[in-house]
Amino acid sequence: MSEKKEKKAGNISAKVSRRKFLEGTATAAFVTTAAGYAAAQNNNTTGAGNRNKTQTTAPALRGEMTEYKSGDISIPAYLSRNKKGTPKGGVLVIHEVFGLNDHIKSIADRISAEGYLALAPNLFVRSAEEPPKDDKDMAALRKAASSIPTEVAIKDMQAGLDFMKTLNKRAPRMVSIGWCMGGGFSYQIATHTKDLAGAVIFYGRTPLELVPLVSCPLLGNFAEQDQGIPPAKVKEFEEALKKAGKQADIKIYSGAKHGFFNDTRPEAYNAEAAADAWLRTLKFFRERMKG
Repeated sequence: MSEKKEKKAGNISAKVSRRKFLEGTATAAFVTTAAGYAAAQNNNTTGAGNRNKTQTTAPALRGEMTEYKSGDISIPAYLSRNKKGTPKGGVLVIHEVFGLNDHIKSIADRISAEGYLALAPNLFVRSAEEPPKDDKDMAALRKAASSIPTEVAIKDMQAGLDFMKTLNKRAPRMVSIGWCMGGGFSYQIATHTKDLAGAVIFYGRTPLELVPLVSCPLLGNFAEQDQGIPPAKVKEFEEALKKAGKQADIKIYSGAKHGFFNDTRPEAYNAEAAADAWLRTLKFFRERMKG
């Protein structure tokens, strides 16, 4: 990728508004889930469990755009940190198929407000195909999503972890967290690095063949009504982890749909499930990054 294209990608990430620009970075393994999710959102109405109003205005963002090197290119990333004292740890925040938008940046801010360093890379910068501006353009989504290899995403995530190590005098303990496609990538990086103290998976794909390679405790938040990742698959994953002697806490939320954590998506958002999953996540952060 040319330097000019890199700069353009970074500028786009810094300026786009919530829900207006889809930056889908995924491999073929995640394309079916991404497509199914967006298609289901077009056809479904808000479920009975989603009684709270979704967020209608974007929060004021407190972080800043930065970049770090991964091989021969620079990866644009949103960096958010609590400036009061040394961070309790570092969190690699991995965006879903809608890209590094304000929703993901606001989550990074929520994480940093808890005392952690949060880094959210724009993995879409590696895509060979231009993403659609209309997030309902499924053909363009599939084309863009399938144009980045898993091994490249893993390389860029590892580079993000390495970058976080340089931001403080004392390298922090680190965890990863991701949603949908990002949830799958959170699992993938947990099977390809020794740098993580834990990994959080929100309704992401979890290939069973990688279970023996899991290097850290996992926290999984899944949805009962997820058509792409049904409860039977989640339970199969949980059982495989147990048989392999891996530490994992997996929960399936009754009545919740794929994407239930995203409060900008009323088609899927479930306030009760999202609140509980967030509390579980913060507890996991404290346990995995203490000391």
